[in-house]
Amino acid sequence: MRLTVECQSSNLKDTIRFAGWLLELGEGKLGGDNDGNAIIEIPDDLLIRDSSYALSDLIDFVYPRLLEKCNDISYFQERAILAHLNEVVEEINDRFLSMFPGEKV
Repeated sequence: MRLTVECQSSNLKDTIRFAGWLLELGEGKLGGDNDGNAIIEIPDDLLIRDSSYALSDLIDFVYPRLLEKCNDISYFQERAILAHLNEVVEEINDRFLSMFPGEKV
């Protein structure tokens, strides 16, 4: 995980807390004992609420200044949006591609 890359010192505590939560999630330590299915509470500060543009808000958060940085390979190597279904991945990709000028290829 490279969560602390370019992290402001004022955000470091929150970033470390998020990294710990993310590791617990990945290691299956959240949601109690389960058979592959579990209900996991996502902290309120990680949720996008009350937005008609939640997906656009997420993309803007993960990829700030996207059009300025789109030719910088390391910019994309340091960021990702994870999704649980291919349909969601397609929706994210479609929205992402619509942000770029020009014809889709």
